[in-house]
Amino acid sequence: MELVKYQNVIFIILTIVGIVFLAISIFLIKFPPKKINGLYGYRTSRSMQSQEAWDYSQRYSSKIMVVLGLVYFVLGVTSLFVPKQEDMVGALVSIVIVLSGVFFMFYKTERQLAKRFDF
Repeated sequence: MELVKYQNVIFIILTIVGIVFLAISIFLIKFPPKKINGLYGYRTSRSMQSQEAWDYSQRYSSKIMVVLGLVYFVLGVTSLFVPKQEDMVGALVSIVIVLSGVFFMFYKTERQLAKRFDF
């Protein structure tokens, strides 16, 4: 098994996405959107039902994004120890991992909103 640096598509995609997720989640934790808006924040029909749901969904989804960012980053670095694969396969694996995390975040946040607020 050869250590392949910077040529591993999974490493590149997951590490960059992990850093971006961490940056965005830290920004949202430090500067959460105060009022319901269509510009930034966790925006779904359920999160925009009330100010209380909005505030809760911003905090909850940001915490999940921190965890996802760390997971993506660690998986990206760990992929350096996996034999190099075809670029297309690596890209597809990365996309599946990232989308799975995003769907997980939406699922968990929406589920929490449904439990906490009677919409």
